[in-house]
Amino acid sequence: MTVCIISMILITFLFMRFVDLRPEVSPDFFFGSNDPELAQAAAIHDLFPSDEFLMFSVGARDIFSPRYYDRLLSFSEDLAKIAGISRVVSVATGPENVKAASKSPFWRPLLISDDNSATLIIAFIDSNASPDLILEVEATSALFSDGEVFDIRISGMPYIVEQIRRSLVYDLKIFSTASLVIFAIILLMVFRSPVIALGACASGITAIFLTLLILQGLGQSIGILTANLAIIVFVLVQSQVIYLTANWRQLCESEGVGAVRRAVFQTFRASFWCMVTTLLGFATLVSVAAEPLRQLGTGGVVGAIVALLSCYLLYPVFLLFAVRRQPEVKVSRDAGNKKLARGFQYGIGFCLILIALATVPGLFRLNTDPSLLSYFEEGSDLHEGLAFVDRNGGSSPLKLVVRLKEGGRLDTESGYEAMWRLHNDLLAEKNVGTVISLPALLAEANSHPLAFLLPWREIVSLLSLGINDNVVNSFLNEDRDQVLYVLRMKETSRVEPRNEVTERLQGIVTAAGFETTLVGGVYMLQGRLSDLVTRSLLTGISMLLLLFGMIAWMVSRNWRIAAAMTVTAALIPVTLLGSASLFGIPVDIVSAPAVSVCFGIAVDALIHLALALRRNGYPAKGEAAIDNALRDQYLGIVTSSGIIATGFMIFSISAFPPTARFGGEIVLGALFAGVAALTLFPMLARLFVTSLRSA
Repeated sequence: MTVCIISMILITFLFMRFVDLRPEVSPDFFFGSNDPELAQAAAIHDLFPSDEFLMFSVGARDIFSPRYYDRLLSFSEDLAKIAGISRVVSVATGPENVKAASKSPFWRPLLISDDNSATLIIAFIDSNASPDLILEVEATSALFSDGEVFDIRISGMPYIVEQIRRSLVYDLKIFSTASLVIFAIILLMVFRSPVIALGACASGITAIFLTLLILQGLGQSIGILTANLAIIVFVLVQSQVIYLTANWRQLCESEGVGAVRRAVFQTFRASFWCMVTTLLGFATLVSVAAEPLRQLGTGGVVGAIVALLSCYLLYPVFLLFAVRRQPEVKVSRDAGNKKLARGFQYGIGFCLILIALATVPGLFRLNTDPSLLSYFEEGSDLHEGLAFVDRNGGSSPLKLVVRLKEGGRLDTESGYEAMWRLHNDLLAEKNVGTVISLPALLAEANSHPLAFLLPWREIVSLLSLGINDNVVNSFLNEDRDQVLYVLRMKETSRVEPRNEVTERLQGIVTAAGFETTLVGGVYMLQGRLSDLVTRSLLTGISMLLLLFGMIAWMVSRNWRIAAAMTVTAALIPVTLLGSASLFGIPVDIVSAPAVSVCFGIAVDALIHLALALRRNGYPAKGEAAIDNALRDQYLGIVTSSGIIATGFMIFSISAFPPTARFGGEIVLGALFAGVAALTLFPMLARLFVTSLRSA
């Protein structure tokens, strides 16, 4: 006991001393800086250097009034004074006035909404800006915004990233803590032992601390997915703790070390194979290109091992001091009741199969490419601001670097005409809100009364001077043979996957006599991420089922039972993903791992049941072995799935929609997994017994 307490205190001290719980979310949070998916984006930045920027939509009853212009000018000037903001572009700092901007081919789509209800401000941010920049921007906006006459809404990737980080911090502090408290209360109510509840919670929390400590030592910080890793590790511990406790209560009448040792010996084998299956599930994510999924994979592998160690090295010490109570839930041995129970199993089992079959069509319409707006709660300021910007020019940037198919310079009159045609062709695409390009910039320069005196190459040269902020260099490379088109893509009206839209845009580029050399931007990255999430779900689950089938045979030593285990386990991801699709719930990068967690819950129950079948003499003893196995494991399965579902239920009310979807999917999956293990699996096992007898 002393060694156990010292170990937990030491791990807690090291955790408090070295682990940073602040989630790190970068503007390219979908991918890591070394990912191949970012190679093109990095190449675009090298050719056309540009800073991150914030966008402000400033609404008013009359944006053409002098009062609006004066207030907009003051707001723009105050923004420019904030440390970390390098440049501010608005109708008060760029064009002559709002009316002039509304007639400009360059400023109109960039800074004025389609319905003339608002203007946009773009504030460029230095790469070394302070982390408190967003707080200062919010404070400045609050001073000027009154919600009616001068309504300011903020968007842009730096602001979106900060809001995601805040949501993760809030969920980590509030919902994870609340879930731990709920788990403790339920454990206390189920086992009616403060010692058991304390031991289960202490083991789970120690596992969390040790997992995060190891990851910190490996140089992995908390990210967009690993923020939920703490509660996942806690659940992994509780799942095995519950089975260990249930077996300890049912083993024998004796107390003390003997009962605990026998329970550990009987339960460890099943727990080990559960850990292996969970570990392999997370390991399938380690090689994925998206860094958040890789981080979750690494964290899950470490967490699965640590959870097993915590369960069997720390928790049994607490069992030594617990008072063993007989479980109140038992399977009746009355023959009539047994027949009724078997009929109930068959009925529920067939219903689960029908439900799974009904959700299969949804698998082909799975939405793994949701809008960026789906990451934020409808009605929130950020969601409304993003939606407004999206309706008026698009919210998600896509960058295309193109050159003429036959080569040649683009700073000529023929080059300008070709670029202008491509500009209009891209703008005609229904998913494109705004096109920001060199020809639009040159068209603005050409509107000057004396512009006709200069050839196009001279206009380009003048706009390349430092006095003009090197604006051309942001669109045209040094050799003048590659040009950048920045597209603001619409999200709210999109019905196709982003990759299909991007491919169609590249086809438009080709049809206009150009070829695409580089593609980048958040829009492209989200499209790639969608493919990665889809592939990780399909390949990961398929690989898991294959590996689980092999593990099921090793555990049961019976290919029929292994098949029944695999079929039962396969229904979990099918039902979960199919239901999400049918009910219009997107499967984003945050909520997608819920499938693996639910699969692990189902696997735990099935492995413990399979070993119980072997201990009770299946298949030789047939129906009796199944009844006895259910009697032995019923309490563990019901308690485990019930506690997990209840604990994650609090996540479903999170204000961060991806976390809410993550929690809701685990609640559904845990309940389905528990019911399937207690009804469908025994039903299939009974059918195999019947087939053996008839043979």
